[in-house]
Amino acid sequence: MTNTTKHCAEAWTEVEFSAACYSPYITSPVYLPKETNYYLCRKDGSREQERLTFVVFKAANATDDEWEDDPMLGDIYLTILGDGDEEVEPVKVLNLGVAPEDFISVAAEDDKSITFKIKWRYGKVEIDKATQTDEGFTISKEAFGDEGINCRLTPRRDGEPFSIRLQIPYVGFALMDAAGKRVTDEVAINYDEVDNYTFSFVGDDTTDRFSITLDDGKLNYLCILREDGEIAVRNLRERLSMVKEIHNNTKLSELLMGAHTALIKHKSNRWRITLKGADFEEAEALQCDPVALARFAFEQFTAEENIDEAQLANRLIHLEQKLAFQWFWMKEEDWSHENMEGLMDMEGLDENPEKMMQQALLFNKYETFMKQLCAFSYVSQKPIQGDQLQARNNKRKIARCAKHILAHRAGEENIWQLEEEERKEILDLFGTFHREFEAALQA
Repeated sequence: MTNTTKHCAEAWTEVEFSAACYSPYITSPVYLPKETNYYLCRKDGSREQERLTFVVFKAANATDDEWEDDPMLGDIYLTILGDGDEEVEPVKVLNLGVAPEDFISVAAEDDKSITFKIKWRYGKVEIDKATQTDEGFTISKEAFGDEGINCRLTPRRDGEPFSIRLQIPYVGFALMDAAGKRVTDEVAINYDEVDNYTFSFVGDDTTDRFSITLDDGKLNYLCILREDGEIAVRNLRERLSMVKEIHNNTKLSELLMGAHTALIKHKSNRWRITLKGADFEEAEALQCDPVALARFAFEQFTAEENIDEAQLANRLIHLEQKLAFQWFWMKEEDWSHENMEGLMDMEGLDENPEKMMQQALLFNKYETFMKQLCAFSYVSQKPIQGDQLQARNNKRKIARCAKHILAHRAGEENIWQLEEEERKEILDLFGTFHREFEAALQA
């Protein structure tokens, strides 16, 4: 999972853990050097992946500032080496020295208790309210509560004692927010916060599958849990053909696969998820009109002195689904300075050359941003692309939608005047069959 802490430093470290770093019995991910991706992030919006050789470590409770090349056991900080004297904010991780699946497993379980088998060659293991037997640590299920139960690990040699929290996994589907609390029924999530949400699916003898419907019924999948902890996502409308594989405990965005709405069903339980843009409330009165959209983008672009352009572009892209359009349909005249009347300070420009220059520079930056936004819009596509069979089945629809875009570019048609359903069809097919659209539009 991506580290989502708010940062004040000019540069900071982010990590992404693979599925191997998670266990349904441990409340936090476990650091595994080769199963973790490392990113050097800066306030300018850049996020560069770095190799492990550029990562250094120190104990979380260390009083000095000595960093080491190898990770120590317990709670530790890791950071990426910056450029020159650049200080890079570290990120805190948990290092057990062993993969979660090799550390803990269930030896026995009944309605009242659970027995964990734990292997940790580095030292002593103690678990609150547990009875140690030949099978492992037996704990009453009532003792776990909502916060789990404390497990103390004391290294035999180097390192300070540290603790982890153990939990009983919820059988079935569970959706968790950024604080780790379970979410039920309906939830609306901002796009820029969706990676803070996670889901897990734990099976038993009677539970091994759930279904998910995406984008108001456009996609309908059956998710089947396998013995290796992976979930096979299969298309209910294509004879259960394989769509992808995901881990049973990971980010919600992996399950949504680029969709904007989802309905998840497991037995009698339902989770209705809607993604919303941070700026949607301000854009409620917007019409699907290129000039109105260009003016709205200008207002957002100039709302702050040092706007995060990458973040703003992401938020504006989300408007495409709400209003059924694509930014790359725009032409340069749509965002011309004549259309920014009332938004730019034009008073007294002839008598103030410096002010004229400032306004010209502002508009030039905005114009560059709009060109980048349009390019971003053109390359945006759903993570799950239609296969060749689906493309053949939709060949006529794809050709019809591409024809609208080509006619609009040639000035023979105004794509903005199409009915909303027609615009939505273009948007949906373009995102699903991006390769076919590129071929049609570049022919």
